[in-house]
Amino acid sequence: MSNKYNNEEQSVLQKIQNQTGCLLLVIGVAMLAFVLTDLVSSGSSIFSSNDNSIGEIADQPVSYDEFNQTFEGLKAQLIQNNPGIAIDENISKQYREQAWNMIIESRVVEPEYEKLALTVSPAELEDLTIGDNTHPQIQQSFRDPESNQFDKQRLIRFLKEDINANPDALQNWNSFQQQFTAGLIAQKYNQLIMSSVYTTDIEAVNFGRDNNQTKNATIVSLPYSQFEDSTLIVSDSEILTYAKAHSAKYKEDASRDIEFIRLNVTPSKEDSMDMMYQSKEIAQKFSEANDDSVFVSIMNSETPFNKSYQLRGSFPASVEDDLFSANVGDVIGPNQENGVYSVYKITDIGSDSLPSVRGSHILINVAGSDTAQAEKDARKLIAQIKSGATTFEAEANRKNYDASRGKGGDMGWIRKDTRSYPRRLINRLFTSPKGQYFVTRSKKGVHIGKTTSKISRKTIQVAVVDQKIFPSTKTDGEYYKIAGEFLSKVNGDKSFEEVAEELGLTKRVANKINESKLAFPGISKPNPIAKWLFNDATKEGDVSSIIDIDGSYFVARVTNVKSEGLVDIEEIRTDIEAILVNEKKSEKLFSKLDDALNDSNTPDELARKLETTPVSIPAASFAKSSLPYIGSDLIISGTIFGLPVGSQSEIIRGERALAVIYLNNDNQYEASDVKVLKSQITDQSKQDMQRKIRETIIEKANVVDLRYRFYN
Repeated sequence: MSNKYNNEEQSVLQKIQNQTGCLLLVIGVAMLAFVLTDLVSSGSSIFSSNDNSIGEIADQPVSYDEFNQTFEGLKAQLIQNNPGIAIDENISKQYREQAWNMIIESRVVEPEYEKLALTVSPAELEDLTIGDNTHPQIQQSFRDPESNQFDKQRLIRFLKEDINANPDALQNWNSFQQQFTAGLIAQKYNQLIMSSVYTTDIEAVNFGRDNNQTKNATIVSLPYSQFEDSTLIVSDSEILTYAKAHSAKYKEDASRDIEFIRLNVTPSKEDSMDMMYQSKEIAQKFSEANDDSVFVSIMNSETPFNKSYQLRGSFPASVEDDLFSANVGDVIGPNQENGVYSVYKITDIGSDSLPSVRGSHILINVAGSDTAQAEKDARKLIAQIKSGATTFEAEANRKNYDASRGKGGDMGWIRKDTRSYPRRLINRLFTSPKGQYFVTRSKKGVHIGKTTSKISRKTIQVAVVDQKIFPSTKTDGEYYKIAGEFLSKVNGDKSFEEVAEELGLTKRVANKINESKLAFPGISKPNPIAKWLFNDATKEGDVSSIIDIDGSYFVARVTNVKSEGLVDIEEIRTDIEAILVNEKKSEKLFSKLDDALNDSNTPDELARKLETTPVSIPAASFAKSSLPYIGSDLIISGTIFGLPVGSQSEIIRGERALAVIYLNNDNQYEASDVKVLKSQITDQSKQDMQRKIRETIIEKANVVDLRYRFYN
């Protein structure tokens, strides 16, 4: 770093601030992208009780007030940079996630920066803003409109003069500067970590050898799977002892299991008919509307008003021909597609710079280089299609493996410049009469094609009012009644499953649900269920009330409450039994192999004494750990690469077999360029390090996310 960055005298930027009294830097989204990592220090709330806790970080509670303050600050910043923006639930969810990550950063990651005394001097800020090294994002925001070059005087004038009109100038500038500085410190931290990554010549050579070299070996083994002994019994105490000895592998967090039913409230036929009548009324009013964009907005259309001109292929096939044959002002519809009723109005007609055409094709694969034979096969197939022996659509569905598969070979509308299909095929579609078969070659093979429309350059500007078919109050009530009947019966004498079968419902299960890592199969918004499930009053065997999540009704029952600790032995019994049985087999087989080995000098001799066959492995490698008659066994595979040429191993107690390994040769291989390997390994290590360093820091902080308590 330049020595000037150690000079703490007042920077030019600070002088400008002092002269102007207050500053505002409203550079918008492009400027905010300058911030490399969103880090904001948040003070502790005076409310720190567990009842107000939204989670824990490093064993310290995070209050709702602290979280909400951070979240509201982000929203305020978003609104300031995007006046008039409508903040829906998706945006709110995104910014709640960002607020949570910012608090994690401030509590867990920022202290790591402080330990290393990482700071940003005023001289650095000056240099990256109005100095000789203005950051590219700032340059992008202050370009000359004519030359498109960065105009530093514009930036200085903006800071010195243009921002004085806003009374919130100083506060906003300080907020930006805080984030900006935090981003620079984060960048320094990452660079510091990355600079510690280095690959030695020996590491590179070993890496190249391990990934390229193979070895010729012979193995004589006694696979455990081939040895049966009914006397080998594993006791419960042995299973428990093994599980405790390997507790890191078999440890699990506290969790709960549930069984539940789900009633998806779907519109009835009557609801669909009602929507049809409403759509017909909309169509009539649409035809009389003078301002189409306003009408689309008033009707709360799923599709916002779009001024752009649409090409052929932009609309559902069921309505597209009607749209492109209509005149300006015509209203088409209502049209029902995938549960949505749509009404279209042609607002203008235009012309595309390139033509479009619709076509279909069948691809005949070329065997080897015999393209001529493939063309003959294509012409025979055309004759069969014309004779009625088969159909174009059936052959296309059998032979095609592109986007036209399952569509009878239909390629849809193709614009002249598309690259979705081979150029020769497209050219023939544009030059062939409609409905006439042709044969053409491409790099993919031989195509039978046909043009299925006239060439079109027409484009249309269309206003759309489309609305989903929603269940009526009556329909919703009927589903709620079923849920209520289920709840009433499940609280009686019958089991959850019996009641579900009686009412024609499907019982589902969700196991090992962790409070801070919610995961319910098939439920995208599990918070309402989690609030009930992890309530202190909810016990094993309890049944929930009717829970409404996005138009679906749920009733659930707690089937198991598990504390933190070892996994239930019954869940891991089979796995551990297999391991322990193999260990017992290993003990019984060891003496047999040891005696045979003492009287043998070669693999063949050893194999004969064991009444087995030596297995030759001409090219053993790290990439392939599966061994003939043994399977994947990393212990045996690893031993192969630790033996000198011409030597034999001791008896190896593998995961799947006892084995003796004879290393015959190191196979020759072409050594990789060490410099290239060092660069590749270092780059990959830096990427892994950059990803893992933050994950490791956060993992050590024992982050517990309980936001579900406050949000649906």
